[in-house]
Amino acid sequence: MALPIEQLLRRFCDHLQASLAAAARMLKTTAGYQNIKSEITNNIEGKSPPLQEHLAELINLYNQGRFNEFLSRAKPIAKYFPQSFEIHIMLAEVNRKLNHYDAAINSYQMALNIKPDYTDAYINMGSVFKNNNQLNKAYECYQKVLKIKPGDPEAYYNMGNTLQAKGKLDAAIECYGKALNTDPNYAEAYNNMGTTLVNKGELGLAIDNYKKALVINPNDAELYYNVGNALQNKGDLTNAIIYYQKAICNEPEYANAYNNLAITLKNIGDLDAAIECYEKLIKIKPKDANAYYNMGISLRKKGELATAIKCYKKALKLKPDYAEAYNNMGAALLDMFEFDQAIEYLQKALKIKPDYAEAHYNIGNALQDKGELTAAIISFKKALQLKPNYDEVKHILAALTGENTTSAPRAYVENLFDSCAFKFDHSLVVNLEYHTPRILAEMVVANHSHGALGSILDLGCGTGLAGAEFKKNCRHLEGVDLSNLMIEQAQRKNIYDKLTHSDIIEYLSVAPLDFDYFISTDVFIYVGDLSDVFRLIKSRNMRNGKLAFSTEHTEKEGFFLEPTGRYSHSKMYIEDLCKMFDYQLNYFAKTNLRKEKDGFVVGALYLLDF
Repeated sequence: MALPIEQLLRRFCDHLQASLAAAARMLKTTAGYQNIKSEITNNIEGKSPPLQEHLAELINLYNQGRFNEFLSRAKPIAKYFPQSFEIHIMLAEVNRKLNHYDAAINSYQMALNIKPDYTDAYINMGSVFKNNNQLNKAYECYQKVLKIKPGDPEAYYNMGNTLQAKGKLDAAIECYGKALNTDPNYAEAYNNMGTTLVNKGELGLAIDNYKKALVINPNDAELYYNVGNALQNKGDLTNAIIYYQKAICNEPEYANAYNNLAITLKNIGDLDAAIECYEKLIKIKPKDANAYYNMGISLRKKGELATAIKCYKKALKLKPDYAEAYNNMGAALLDMFEFDQAIEYLQKALKIKPDYAEAHYNIGNALQDKGELTAAIISFKKALQLKPNYDEVKHILAALTGENTTSAPRAYVENLFDSCAFKFDHSLVVNLEYHTPRILAEMVVANHSHGALGSILDLGCGTGLAGAEFKKNCRHLEGVDLSNLMIEQAQRKNIYDKLTHSDIIEYLSVAPLDFDYFISTDVFIYVGDLSDVFRLIKSRNMRNGKLAFSTEHTEKEGFFLEPTGRYSHSKMYIEDLCKMFDYQLNYFAKTNLRKEKDGFVVGALYLLDF
């Protein structure tokens, strides 16, 4: 942290302290040249009248921000008065402000030749070195300060900043601690300590330090913003939102706070609030391409594809080389089944960014939907070559090339359902004539001996389509789903007694299980090998119960990864699992699950006792 010129001057020479403090006060006002000149002339002792007038003129120019004019006047004056410490210091500060690093350092050194023990000059020269990425030289400046003034908190603070920039996080934290030992009210040290701890991944300690800084500076918007970021990284999105809002309360045009608030609101599924934040951000920064881009993402998630496309177009108008905007434009057009147009925009993304794996993946999806499978496979392979750990692509390639895997990757399933959460019910029920939850519920009730169904766990509950059908016939209903946005939609229906965001295998492995029924509609289509599901339910549930579920049906033996990326299961495979884990098959029936292209997907309903 560099010291302002007023402070530098104020600290120079004890016998001049009063007069220079008066000059600093003048700098903070709109007082005219004559007032400043009079203040300096009357109070600076031991200076020649010409030097007094020159100093007054230079301070006036500095105060008005006329820095280039300042330099043109100060340079000849410095040559005429080479021993004037004040002129060299002011020259250094103006050059620092103008990013004239070499000139600033030269002036600081000339000032220090006159007064070698003037620590503030070392502090500011260190700041110049740091800004110029000359970190070792910056560190040496702060070491010189500590030799002159042992324990100086500003030196330790700036030393900490330099060490942080060098990636020496533990040493930086130690320096911030030393600064705070000397000055417990050093809010900036607490703040930067917090930032260093964030970089170390120690989010709890980082938040503690930010909050200590807030006790000292309770109206500091940046501190609230930093706490919000740490909470967001920690996964505490609810409290992150509160702190972003506090940052905005203290600084109503805090663009970064609006941006991160919008991102957090989007992540919890409150897309309307997120979009509102982006609208406010755009009012503050109307030429912010990223704001339009991110608003487009939220609108697409909400299913407002036409409006999302308008936002992407605005982003591209402001930033024509915005590859990500072209990619998301293509993805939105793909959602609208405009395959050729989608490919056109995705190819534009690749012209800007040839190694853009996601764009290759999206082109593959468009080609697959067009039925051009050979070309689709080529695009998917390019995506995988660029991003070898791209699990979604691995899964689709396996489906298209006939490889039989055991389960769809978590990222694939999560992203798939997050992307369609807000339009899921309408798309499935209205467009695809999906009635499996109702049919499964009717089958279960018809085969139930008497009374209510008892307690039910809905595996892969989604938006609650099955839960809504079973709720009226049970006393307790819980749901678990991998997609957080699907969970958010289910919560709004207020049908579940408890909802959990989790992978179903992970949940069945660790959660207390005490249910009468386990139900699952069109979830096992993303789980090929069902042995873990059967084993965990049988071994971990505290009572005997029933398992009711749907599958995509195949007459072939076993389970298969279909070209659609979904799994089909044979009746024989389910029967083998029943024998292996001691289940009894009570009901089996084929059914039409939902529409797909020109026909219906053939499925099966099962009811098992265990």
